[in-house]
Amino acid sequence: AAEAQARAKEAAELNDDRAPLHPLRVYKELAEVIDRGAIIVCDGGDFVSYGGRVVDSYEPGCWLDPGPFGCLGAGPGYALAAKLARPERQVVLLLGDGAFGFSGLEFDTLARHGVHVVGVMGNNGIWALEKHPMEFLYGYSVAAELRPGTRYDEVVRALGGHGELVERPEDLRGALERALAAGVPALVNVLTDPTVVYPRKSNLA
Repeated sequence: AAEAQARAKEAAELNDDRAPLHPLRVYKELAEVIDRGAIIVCDGGDFVSYGGRVVDSYEPGCWLDPGPFGCLGAGPGYALAAKLARPERQVVLLLGDGAFGFSGLEFDTLARHGVHVVGVMGNNGIWALEKHPMEFLYGYSVAAELRPGTRYDEVVRALGGHGELVERPEDLRGALERALAAGVPALVNVLTDPTVVYPRKSNLA
């Protein structure tokens, strides 16, 4: 009952039609197209934190997250291993644009070895996990800006994979379905709203 009550409060954000997208809208669409046994790999800050709230996992080994002290950029390696261990399952890599900067060229590894991993990126052009808490605590942020709208999807295409840019909610479902059916490593590069602040307590900022 407590979980149902909490989820009911998220309904407006899950169905938010803004562009750039609210992260929860991304996960609403994703949850409706992935298999029950899909393996979800996490590599990011605020964007991935939203996923942890609304993407259900039904058995052990289907939610791979390095945890609060894990290394950003570890996701492609996790995803590669997961797909090789469970080739019959969908493997979906959740990542922010900051995380892609650490290990995005591992999509070349995935392409060279024919490993079909689907990346879903929340691209808000900032280090949100750093920027928003700094501004909350100090009133300013330092070194937390990335270039808005970078075409990471084109990088993945250049490496031999499938890449799509999503700028509007109505375009997301089709992009996810095509990526899941691509048969090659794929990245759905979703532009998300940089003003959305992940809810956290000040003592955890």
